[in-house]
Amino acid sequence: MVKGEWRMGHMPQLDSLRTVAVALVVIYHWFPTGTGLNWLPNGTIGVMVFFVISGFLITRILITNRNAIEVGKSTLGNTYKNFFVRRALRIFPLYYLTITAVWLLIPEASDIDEHPLYFYLYGYNILLHQTGNWADLLSPFWTLGVEEQLYLVWPWVVLLTPRRYLVWAIGGLVVGGILFRSYGYSQGDFDGVLTPASFDSFGLGALWAWLIADASERVDKFRKILPWVAPVAFLLMIGLLFLPGDAVAVVLFQRTLISLIALHFVVGGSYGFSGPLGIILNNSSLQYIGRISYGIYVFHMIVPGYIVPFILKVMNRLLRGHIPDLGYWGHRLFSLAVLIAIASLSWYAIEKPINQLKRYYR
Repeated sequence: MVKGEWRMGHMPQLDSLRTVAVALVVIYHWFPTGTGLNWLPNGTIGVMVFFVISGFLITRILITNRNAIEVGKSTLGNTYKNFFVRRALRIFPLYYLTITAVWLLIPEASDIDEHPLYFYLYGYNILLHQTGNWADLLSPFWTLGVEEQLYLVWPWVVLLTPRRYLVWAIGGLVVGGILFRSYGYSQGDFDGVLTPASFDSFGLGALWAWLIADASERVDKFRKILPWVAPVAFLLMIGLLFLPGDAVAVVLFQRTLISLIALHFVVGGSYGFSGPLGIILNNSSLQYIGRISYGIYVFHMIVPGYIVPFILKVMNRLLRGHIPDLGYWGHRLFSLAVLIAIASLSWYAIEKPINQLKRYYR
C-alpha cells in the first residue's frame, strides 16, 4: 500500500531501494552464478534498479530546471553547467581515486594498464564491449560509463525538447533500448554494455518524472495500472529464466521486464509505501546503506580479492599465526563488514564533504 502524499524533496525509501540494488550486485559477484542465491539474474536486476532510479531523479531535476528557464529564472548554459558540475562532484572523486589506485598498485588486475584513456574518459563500457573481459577487476564500472555518457546527452534532450513532445522522446528512449539490443543480438552482442542498450531502463524512470511534472492529471491512473503491470512483468521475467541466456527473448526483454518491476517500487517509494513494506523501507539502517551504496558498488570487487587478504595477512603476522580459518561464509561475512566500513569511511571522508560543494551550483 502506498500513501497518497507526493514527496517533493528527499525520498528516503529510494535509499532503501538502492540498498537492495547494491546488495543484489554484491551477491552476483560474490557467489556462484546460476545457482543458490544467484538463481535470479541478481546483477542485472540490481543494475536496472539503479538505472530506473537514476532516470527518474535526473529527469525530475532537469524538468524542474527547464521550468526555471521558461520563466526566466535561469539560462540554458548555466543550467547545464550546474547540472554537470553537481554530477561530477558526486561521481568523479571516488571514481578517479579508485581507478588510479588500481592502475598504480595492481595494474595486472585490470585492462586499465593497457587502455587507461577508456577508463579516464568514462568509456570503459566501450572497451568492455570490445574485449568481453569480465574478469577485469573494474568490470562493474561499465555502468558508470553508461550513466556518464547519458548525462552528456539526455540533459539537452529534456531542456531543448518542447514540453508537448518530451513524452515522445521518453517513449523513443524506451523503445530504442529494445531496438538497440535487437541490433546487438543480430551482431552476436549479448552483453549489452553500450549505453543505448540500457535506454529503456532510464526511459521508464524518466517517464515517471514526466508524469509527476508535466502530466499530473494522469498520475492516479498510472498508479492504479502499475500494480497490475508489475506482477505480469515478474511472471514473464521468471519464465525467461528457463530459457538460455542468449535466447532472443531474454536479450531483448529481460531488462525491460525488470525495469517495469523496478518502476513499480520507485513510484511507490517516491510517495512512500505504508504497511509492512513501508516499515522495511523506512528502516534507518537500510537507508544508511543506500546513502553509501556508491562506495559499496565501487569497492565491492576490490575488498574480498585484495583488501581482506591484506588485512588477514597483517593480522596473522601480529598474532603470530593464530588467526582461525574463516571458511567460505566467514570470509564473505568478514568481507561484508570490511566493505561497509570502507564505504562509510569513503562517505564521511571524501564523498559527503565534496557533495557539500553542490550548494554553490544550485
